[in-house]
Amino acid sequence: MANRIHILPESVINRIAAGEVIERPASVVKELIENAIDAHATQITVHLKGSGLELIRVIDNGDGMSEEDALICMQRHATSKIANVEDLEKIETLGFRGEALASIGEVARLVITTRTESAEEATEIYFENGQIQEVLKTGAPKGTSIAVKDLFAFFPARRKFLKTPTTELRHAVAMVRRMALAHPEIEFTLFIEDTKSFEIPSQTLEQRVASLWGEEKSGGLLPLDKAFRHLTIRGFVSKPGFTTRTREEQFLFLNNRYIVNKTLHHAIVSAYGNTLLSGEFPLFIVFLTMPPQYFDVNVHPQKIEVRFSDERFMYEMVRKSVEEVLRTPKAMPEFQLISGRKKIFPYTRQSKRWTDPGQLSLTTTPPDLNAQSPLQLVSQESLLERPSEPFPERESPLLWQVHNRYILSQIKSGLILIDQHVAHERILYEKALKAMEEKNAPSQQLLFPTPVFISPEDMLVLTEILPYLERVGFGIQEFGKNTVLIQSVPMDIKIGREKVVLLEMIDLYKETGQAENGAKENVAKVYACSSAIKAGEKLTQQEMASLVDQLFATENPYFCPHGRPIVVTLTLEELDKRFGRE
Repeated sequence: MANRIHILPESVINRIAAGEVIERPASVVKELIENAIDAHATQITVHLKGSGLELIRVIDNGDGMSEEDALICMQRHATSKIANVEDLEKIETLGFRGEALASIGEVARLVITTRTESAEEATEIYFENGQIQEVLKTGAPKGTSIAVKDLFAFFPARRKFLKTPTTELRHAVAMVRRMALAHPEIEFTLFIEDTKSFEIPSQTLEQRVASLWGEEKSGGLLPLDKAFRHLTIRGFVSKPGFTTRTREEQFLFLNNRYIVNKTLHHAIVSAYGNTLLSGEFPLFIVFLTMPPQYFDVNVHPQKIEVRFSDERFMYEMVRKSVEEVLRTPKAMPEFQLISGRKKIFPYTRQSKRWTDPGQLSLTTTPPDLNAQSPLQLVSQESLLERPSEPFPERESPLLWQVHNRYILSQIKSGLILIDQHVAHERILYEKALKAMEEKNAPSQQLLFPTPVFISPEDMLVLTEILPYLERVGFGIQEFGKNTVLIQSVPMDIKIGREKVVLLEMIDLYKETGQAENGAKENVAKVYACSSAIKAGEKLTQQEMASLVDQLFATENPYFCPHGRPIVVTLTLEELDKRFGRE
């Protein structure tokens, strides 16, 4: 019987190792910036072209390399960070495996230009197909420049698994931003297609957060600074009620290394208790500092996952620290009393009997939370099937608002309940799709344009969806670095909410996976969800009537664009059963 077990050739081993380290352009950006930081750089410049597939160039003013070191650095496991097994117990650098450049060299062409302070000339090395092609002497400042060209060009199978160019570029930009956040003492500059995206000088952590997140978002953060035995916890966490719709603004660093740890993420989020609503996520930038012997970063080639020697201690200390900060007076929510309120809906009809209806309530005593809810009587079929009446005839002109969330009305067959948020979402969704087709949606001009800070990666998303936003009535223009001006908004958006709506649309669009179902449809969905009235908003009789009338004029008044039911019916038969009238 022939032997079936054999040793893989070196070329296959290198290709497998490259796949573990380099998954996408952002992985290259991470490895190159980490090398620059380990080389004591104080200035790092990143160039991206073609979403990073055409070119990634990272230039630093660090220590540089001698010709001998530059020639050997492309070999696998060539590193200056560790020398023996004992060194693994006291790793203080971001890189240490000696795999990054060798892995990148397996899937792209490299040009390395480097010079030490004592060298008169720089060394330039051309690397392709895992081999050195040419070595030259040239002029260059102290430091290192590494250009990665044609990433995955000869590996079509690998490119097939990449996302859209905009998504890959956004990941690469987010990586630069993450590194800049972790090292505020370093000056970072980013160019996208030869256009400067941002340039951030050396700053304090607080200044760096304001530069990357904007003054308004950074103003909603609370400082965190605690010390326990061998652990120091510092950074910022958002105030209760100051949340986003994604987890993209949650950063956890260990000795200035970005990490992902479910235990510690849970510790931070659980500290907020019941102040978080479903689908809301707090913002945080938390730096943990501790001696390297208390954790192991040598878990995964990408060095993002870590294990702690005492996981329970870490969980308790992190949660305790965040809880204490959230209990300080600065964490108390601020309430602003507003006199008067603009109408949310343009009226489609007027009625004299609703001139001053006030707010009707269905309950006069607090509900018993242990009691069975009447909605439990609704069968699953009634949630999923359309009511027997395509346009329910209300027997009473009055409408009731239940807990500022649902609209209740009497119909011939019983009662009908409408979710006000998803109902408005359906209306706006169909309006948006129609406006995109006709390209003539009416808009309302703002008396004073609203400035909005947009992060570099979110600016990429906005650029992608802007043509569709303009079709539904938005007027948006660039206004300086990382800022846009909202000049006009669709008629259905309440003046004063335009900034919130725009930022929510960007977050939701990122969350839904961009153009999986077509950009036009996705933009319509996120516009409708962001612009629709929310649960908790009070409505007048006219507003409720207008909402109901517009809902049943849509093509599908029974389900929102995401598939959630809008209408639930309680038939007289079901009510009779509840009251024992069978």
